[in-house]
Amino acid sequence: MKSGLSRRSFLKVMGSSAAVGGFTLSGLSGISRAFAAHRFQGVPTLSYIFPGAPQPDVARVVEALNAYMAERIGATIDLRAIEWGTFDTQISLINASAEPYDLVFTAPWINNYYNNISQEYLAPLEGLLPELAPGYWASLTPATWEAARVAGHIYGAPNQQIFVKPFGPNIRTDLLEAIGLSDEFQALTSWDQLDPIMAAINEYVQTDDILTHVTYNLAQVVTPEAWNYDPQDFGLAVKGSDASAQVVIFSETDEYRQAAELIRQWYVAGYSPSDQTLLAEMDQAWTAGLYGLRMADIVKPGGEAETAARWGHAVTAKAISQPMLTTGGVTATMYGLSSISPNPELSVKFLELVNTDPVFYNTLCKGIEGVHWEWADEERLLIKPAGDAASFADTGYSPNTDWMFGNVFNSYYTDESQVGAWPLTAELNRTAMPSPVLGFTFDRSAVETEISSISAAMGEFSAPVNQGFIDPAEGITLLNQALRDAGIEAVRDEMQSQIDAWKAANA
Repeated sequence: MKSGLSRRSFLKVMGSSAAVGGFTLSGLSGISRAFAAHRFQGVPTLSYIFPGAPQPDVARVVEALNAYMAERIGATIDLRAIEWGTFDTQISLINASAEPYDLVFTAPWINNYYNNISQEYLAPLEGLLPELAPGYWASLTPATWEAARVAGHIYGAPNQQIFVKPFGPNIRTDLLEAIGLSDEFQALTSWDQLDPIMAAINEYVQTDDILTHVTYNLAQVVTPEAWNYDPQDFGLAVKGSDASAQVVIFSETDEYRQAAELIRQWYVAGYSPSDQTLLAEMDQAWTAGLYGLRMADIVKPGGEAETAARWGHAVTAKAISQPMLTTGGVTATMYGLSSISPNPELSVKFLELVNTDPVFYNTLCKGIEGVHWEWADEERLLIKPAGDAASFADTGYSPNTDWMFGNVFNSYYTDESQVGAWPLTAELNRTAMPSPVLGFTFDRSAVETEISSISAAMGEFSAPVNQGFIDPAEGITLLNQALRDAGIEAVRDEMQSQIDAWKAANA
């Protein structure tokens, strides 16, 4: 197309044309349907399978994306969203049946990245990315790419977001102002320094008609990252400052004991609910205003606005743990390329487009300008729902999963308080301390039996300690004995052996 239109104007015009001409996949006239089918005749279509809720206006957005893609990389896209609850099952069936597709969402926590590699469902990318996606390749540090590497190969393309996890408390801003301890809150450098703040909140709770407790889910405080450990699963971890990368049983560390003692102290003081059945309803209770403090969220630039938007209360946050770049943080959201993709080169060109072209990326994430969103302040990249819509969810297209589609730092801001957050977040990623085991992946095949027993022991013995329901001296002893009986030492030794070999190979 030689129209001279800007990239954004091109998509805006295409969106308007789709609205006027009926270029959607539903409700087309016979003539329009035939034209839509003919428009991209001979142009390969890439399929991207991902978890997500169906969007009413997705067809119109795909039409605009396809016109843009066809001009730039000679391909179109088929967005195949599968409901979250059935995604793992459905993608497993697709893979097992060798049904062809191109790109898929993968991570350690859903559509397991490492299982996909062992089953040979994903293709290596390191030979394609530097040539076909040079801008995207250069945008991530070498250390970040190493985190996605398994057995020498990169099978996942990370979506840039906050990779690090500086944990800290979030307190309702109205409550922080009421107790008058804003300076003390911002000066926090350790978890025990929360004592006077929590005591002050507890006094306020006694006089408030809605608040019932200071906080909930005290177990967040024993998250290994909150104490600057890189968790390796199965109750094992490596301390971020330990260059020798010694594997430890986290529940045997001084930090775990300190966390458990703090949690027990706060629980006995009545700062959190005693009814375990409430744990499944904690977030709803926070939204209802029953609690004043969230114990340990990831504290990031713009995160306070996200928390307020999600849970309904303005908060003030303070990071306590140090930012650390871990394998789990980098691999939390990635594209995988199917090993039987009909279009591997075009798929990698798509990765370049979606990660380096803000107009294309934001159309995928936010929809069409003038149809689903409009500028609130273009200079500051701040948008608002289009027309009279009360929210983005009311526009017909609002996946709200920017982190699943590409580089979040190219995303337009949707809240005034987020403006300027992306450069600060990117800087956190770039300057964070790399974990001493960044890029290491544990091969669990030799200790599968022990891992199963460890998981059962953790399920039975860790929760009472982590929630403060039991005296730490007794609870930790019971937990550690159960873990040793389950074979955690054998798993630790096997992991240490693999880490030592990995370090030697990558020296």
